[in-house]
Amino acid sequence: MSSAPYDVHEVIVTARPVAGVRAQIRRGRVALEFGRRLDQVYAAARAGAVQLDGQNIFIYRAATADQLTVDFCVGVTAPFAAVGAVVPLETPHGVAAMTTHCGDYGRLGEANAAILAWCRANDRLRAGPSWEVYGHWHTDSAQLRTEVYYLLQATGVEARI
Repeated sequence: MSSAPYDVHEVIVTARPVAGVRAQIRRGRVALEFGRRLDQVYAAARAGAVQLDGQNIFIYRAATADQLTVDFCVGVTAPFAAVGAVVPLETPHGVAAMTTHCGDYGRLGEANAAILAWCRANDRLRAGPSWEVYGHWHTDSAQLRTEVYYLLQATGVEARI
């Protein structure tokens, strides 16, 4: 378990443009797959096809018992046309449950579990994707920060906003 409880709360998020590569992968293989997918995005940037802001974002679009559909993305600073497998995408928008994970990426599951527990405790239903926004890389894993989001179904009040 994490040494500190997670502060989970609702936020309103706007769509953020990203450059990404969509992949269907087996559960448990994100750590093995993300590098080569992001390499494609960064290669498109080096070729001048896309302008990146450098922030990595993984969007989990769909899941089955053994498969995940994941968009491995990097934020962009300007619109761009698709280049091979690298396509323009957006992060989800609407109301989301959010928390910040501090530390080793191998423990991100704890942040996800905290959000799911919060959803159950607050009678909030998920509305589709979840995503992770990664802070800057640091060799000291204690300095790593990752924001974790789950899109929520809007309540009556939120639907009118």
